[in-house]
Amino acid sequence: MNPRSDQLSIVFGFVLLALSLTAQADQTAKAAGDQPASDSVASVSDVLAKTASSESPATKKTSWLTLVKASSETPSKVKPPMGKSLPLPWEKRRGPAYPGDIWRSFGRDAKELPLTIWDDTKATFTDKWALVGFAASVAVGAAIDGANWNGCAADHYRKNRSQLNTFWDNVGDVGGNPGLHFALAGAMYFNSLYKNDVKNYEVSKALINALAVNGLTTLALKGIANSESPNGDDFGWPSGHTSSTFCFATVMNKAYGPWVGVPLFAFASYVGYERIDARNHDLNDVVSGAIIGIVIGHMVYQNHEPKIAGMDLLPYVDPERGAVGIALAKSW
Repeated sequence: MNPRSDQLSIVFGFVLLALSLTAQADQTAKAAGDQPASDSVASVSDVLAKTASSESPATKKTSWLTLVKASSETPSKVKPPMGKSLPLPWEKRRGPAYPGDIWRSFGRDAKELPLTIWDDTKATFTDKWALVGFAASVAVGAAIDGANWNGCAADHYRKNRSQLNTFWDNVGDVGGNPGLHFALAGAMYFNSLYKNDVKNYEVSKALINALAVNGLTTLALKGIANSESPNGDDFGWPSGHTSSTFCFATVMNKAYGPWVGVPLFAFASYVGYERIDARNHDLNDVVSGAIIGIVIGHMVYQNHEPKIAGMDLLPYVDPERGAVGIALAKSW
């Protein structure tokens, strides 16, 4: 069932209930005072007196409704409390906190950013499949190094010059830089605020958080491994350029499909190749970085997808009957 139609049905039900209570209030007012509810505005004290002397609690409640209806038909001096309305909590909100107000929305998101990053971090590192992926990145990296594939690559480049010229080397270096990825995600975020584009707003927030979690994870692993790069730099494993580019590609692929994702994955692969060709990283640095970026991008985006009662909201297709709809999914 469509959640929007459910909401409309609930609102419609409340409208019918209000109309029913109002009709009862009119009948009670006519029976008690032989005058319509609108005439009772002039003597609010009389209504209160009749309410106090009524013979049943039900009559008291109805008379109070009559008073509310009567007062609503005249210019009311009671104004709603002044102040800024608070948006929904970030866990339940879809779209900007203050639609149409870029800077208030940005301020709210900046305040909530540490909370959302921590939530995405917990969702990533408490998922069993994500932990399997991280373990695979370590195992594959160790296997490549143990099989001396890094040494074979090093021998190749000692005998042969790099295959990429300076221009294409810069394309991979700049295009794979995590700073550029954050800049693109930030531009997408502010553009979505300006246009009040809920879809791109949610994707940009997931992308920013995914890049942040990926960057922190990569830096932590670099510090733990403390391996040396082919060019002599410290902290070689895993490749930060490669992990960030694959993380970016994964989020965009899940958000917009293969028409966007496949070219970005191809470019991410090129960045990995450029890291090896420029002798900034060994083969295992790049492969492990790619696995880490894919795992984190997938988990963070999944954590940002709509949920109902803690369950993921997923599209549903029944090819046998030709039926389409939505499904709720929960994993344990």
